[in-house]
Amino acid sequence: MVYEAIDPIDSFIPPTMSPSDLSQGPSGWPLTPPGPSDLPLAPAKDVSSVFTALHVMSTERAALAHLEHFYQTDVRSQQDLARAVDLIARSVCEGGKLVICGVGKSGKIGRKIEATMNSLGIYSAFLHPTEALHGDLGLVRPNDTMLLISFSGRSPELLSLLPHIPATVPVIALTSHTQPETCPLLTLHGPSGMGVLLAAPIHEEEETSLGVSAPTSSTTVALCLGDALAIAAARKLHTAPGKSPADVFRSYHPGGAIGAAAAGGTPLTTPSSGLSVTTFDSPSSSISLPWEEGSTSSSIPPFTLQQPPEHRQILLDMLVPLHQIPTASASSSQTPSDLRLLDILLTAIQHPNAKSWVFLSPSVIIPPRRIRSLLSRHTDVDLRLSDVVASNSGHTLAVPRADWFLVPESTPLAELRRLVSTSRGVPDTISVIAVVKDIAHPASCIGVMEPEDLWGE
Repeated sequence: MVYEAIDPIDSFIPPTMSPSDLSQGPSGWPLTPPGPSDLPLAPAKDVSSVFTALHVMSTERAALAHLEHFYQTDVRSQQDLARAVDLIARSVCEGGKLVICGVGKSGKIGRKIEATMNSLGIYSAFLHPTEALHGDLGLVRPNDTMLLISFSGRSPELLSLLPHIPATVPVIALTSHTQPETCPLLTLHGPSGMGVLLAAPIHEEEETSLGVSAPTSSTTVALCLGDALAIAAARKLHTAPGKSPADVFRSYHPGGAIGAAAAGGTPLTTPSSGLSVTTFDSPSSSISLPWEEGSTSSSIPPFTLQQPPEHRQILLDMLVPLHQIPTASASSSQTPSDLRLLDILLTAIQHPNAKSWVFLSPSVIIPPRRIRSLLSRHTDVDLRLSDVVASNSGHTLAVPRADWFLVPESTPLAELRRLVSTSRGVPDTISVIAVVKDIAHPASCIGVMEPEDLWGE
């Protein structure tokens, strides 16, 4: 990404500062780190370390100043920030929560944001994107809001998760992108109006600032934005007299110094009764409690016997119809031979009904688990697919129609499981199951599934 070089001194001098004060910060500290000769108390052997530490502090301060200036001057980003706060508040009002996702250092920043949100009475939960694809996706409910944190805006783990997020769940993308159109994480939800960009740019690349690309300025900026979201959302939600954000915060801290200070004053309300929220114009803002809904039912649903397992047939909801599976294509500036891993991911994201199945051509398909396996070995999503296949050490990616395992739709589920089990461990293991109406006519395919789906793996 190309960053606009901004001088941390010239660009962020307060209007009231005179030219003679240009070398001084708000509290008399220099805006740039001092030279070794300006550190009289440090032993000679420690001057280098202290200078490096001060340089890091100055760089991160410049990044925060750049972020503040960006939100002071960019109207679109101000609107997006306000909208992100509204979405979080709306989810909490409607009995939902904020689900936070991120990997690596972004994931650790996400966990801190989660803790801050919860301490302010904003129900939040951290979801690891990889674990989400193995069952933890059940954490996400239709009335939730998701906060995805990725400096690049194209983390493969988050891109793989997007097709499986409910369409009713808004997505807030906290990334270095400053335009929603350039952020891959908003490819699915952006056009539908359910995506919000929370821009977190830095003034210069970290490797340029510090000589190493370790997340430093970028995580500082992300953490700052997370704190800003939390405080703004808390003030949006907690408006009743005596139940301000500060009151709610103290009520969630019965231990430690905060708890000791609160114990000396007026007893606070319990967390369950201390939450005061603002009403939003939403048809679902009136929440029915579970026991209230149950009281309206006067009869017990009839009990229906199921068929014995050995006679149960393949369920249609286990299959993905072929007509719903998209064909990947390179961007307009590329030739088909330049198809990238990112093109595969974006194709899957833009067609959630396909459940991450992607055609490379009408006769070649990529199963979802092979895409995820590929991402676990290659984090550079700009790699050309031809290069990935060449370096895949004998592991195939795409499966031609000739290698699909055809089964009639009348095949009992238990028999299909037996057939697949006996095939495992042999060279041409079944990887795509195609259910057809007539085994003699492969073109009568109803849909496809992966063998692992038979056992819910």
